[in-house]
Amino acid sequence: MEPSGRQCVDRPERPVQLTLNGEDVDGPLIEVLEAGDLTTRTLTNAGDREEVLTLTRYGQPEGDTEAGGNGYAITRRYMTLEGLPADPSEVTVGARLVVVLDVSGFNDRTARLMVNDPLPAGFEIDNPNSLRGGDISALGDLGLTDYTDHTEFRQERFLAAVTHQGGDPLRLAYIVRAVSPGSFHHPAASVEDMYRPAFRAQTASGHVVITE
Repeated sequence: MEPSGRQCVDRPERPVQLTLNGEDVDGPLIEVLEAGDLTTRTLTNAGDREEVLTLTRYGQPEGDTEAGGNGYAITRRYMTLEGLPADPSEVTVGARLVVVLDVSGFNDRTARLMVNDPLPAGFEIDNPNSLRGGDISALGDLGLTDYTDHTEFRQERFLAAVTHQGGDPLRLAYIVRAVSPGSFHHPAASVEDMYRPAFRAQTASGHVVITE
């Protein structure tokens, strides 16, 4: 006896029909562009249905980084161990400074944030326990966030993972020591929502001058 009812027949999905500058595109398209390449590229849908296009770009912007963000803002400032404002462009070898990072969110969503503060080449992170143990009494009123999920004091950067409620103040700090004389580029500090990377922010980049 033949089974009654309808039978489902799998039909092959129609291939995507795209052209780039008139040439058929077969599979993922990957191009490596040289700096200054101003060539115009035209991607055309030659099929009879709408297609979803995902464009991913990687690169290093030229010049200094400007402060900005989407959904968040982050600032970076320096203080002396006595709690006075400090200028990282006028530092002597052996000086110790406190780096203070403030992050604010523009909504009340809870997010898992990653804070990343690269060091200039002339700095290194000092003993992390000095700040954690409260040895710097002048900074007792700084109001540091004490609920970080994870912190790392690496050779070239400070990292912190924080589960953050958007309306709560977020303030992190660590101590650096000037170890090498010279003039160094100071990369921007950044904060990013690890699960929604479109929500992120960065400080402006700068320069550090360390003298003998």
